[in-house]
Amino acid sequence: MKRAMLLLGALSAIALSAYANTVDFDNDPGSGYQYYFPGGANKQVLDDVGRATDLAIKQINIAFFNANTSAVDATVYVYAADPVSGGVGTLLGTFTVTGIPNGLTPLQIATGPGFAAGYQNLWIGLSTNAAQAGMVISPNPYPNPGSSANVFAWDDDGNGVIDNNDYWNFGGNPVANFAIETYVPEPASMVALSAGLAGLVGLRRRKARTA
Repeated sequence: MKRAMLLLGALSAIALSAYANTVDFDNDPGSGYQYYFPGGANKQVLDDVGRATDLAIKQINIAFFNANTSAVDATVYVYAADPVSGGVGTLLGTFTVTGIPNGLTPLQIATGPGFAAGYQNLWIGLSTNAAQAGMVISPNPYPNPGSSANVFAWDDDGNGVIDNNDYWNFGGNPVANFAIETYVPEPASMVALSAGLAGLVGLRRRKARTA
């Protein structure tokens, strides 16, 4: 029994490591940018995102620019796209980052387990507590992987709601400069997990025969 418990513990460790990171939306050019979308203090700016999968999100990376001399705070919003209109739908989660310094900063937003699983089309963006700060616009209009209709939602009246007149095309087909990392099963590790489970079953059968 003790040996079986040890084996089960080892299998649990394998299961936890049987996932690798992958990117299912990427529009981060790696270096350089055109400009940023300041939006205004406490006004949400969102971009539409068509992910290549609907797997749970592990991390969202957003390029952020702060033109202020002092640090600012930002709140990141993730919405599901409305299944009928394609516009901003249900709020899935918010994440706050504090003390973002002057200049260009890559924000790395770690999400909780199972976050946004089952949602392929999203709206992602942020608001800040000061003017002259916001997410960066990428010079690359074509995410790879993933897709975007290059439509932005901007709560320009600051009422905290994306109204029907809050959608617009930025022009020139830029999209937000961010990437989404997800968890996916790793085939080799899953094979090892299956082999370990088979070994556990064999151990139980052998003990039954010798009992």
